[in-house]
Amino acid sequence: MSCVIVFVSRHKGNTKKVAEEIAKTLGCEAKELTEVTPDEAMKHDVIGVGSGIYAFSMDKRLKRLFENVKDAGGKKVFLFSTSAGPDGKKYHKSLKKFLQKRNFVIIGEFNCLGEYSFWFFGRRTINPGRPNEEDIERAREFAREIQKGCTLS
Repeated sequence: MSCVIVFVSRHKGNTKKVAEEIAKTLGCEAKELTEVTPDEAMKHDVIGVGSGIYAFSMDKRLKRLFENVKDAGGKKVFLFSTSAGPDGKKYHKSLKKFLQKRNFVIIGEFNCLGEYSFWFFGRRTINPGRPNEEDIERAREFAREIQKGCTLS
């Protein structure tokens, strides 16, 4: 089976780090959203979709990649994200529902903390150094679980 990882990483490169580790573990490519066409994504058996959490949601541009897919025929998708706060998977909900309505099957979800800086009320950084090696190892373990369930080659 073939796989591709499609991601958006706008702020600190946190999601890119996770995407690259998941891709390396699965033996597939990690590509920025702007580098992937809908046809290219859909030719793979499994699609990993990742983003930082922006305004309580995964990047809305990810939906555009799949907006013309009316019936994905049960194509397997997994979601992953990085976020400033814990339990970021709850912010996958909008994209998850969007994909499920198009007959994609969600085979897994992963989230870890990411470093985040903001400037209002003075410069502040939340979760410095995240994702750290422990987060990256959890991402690798998530990828191995996906691999076991899908027999990726």
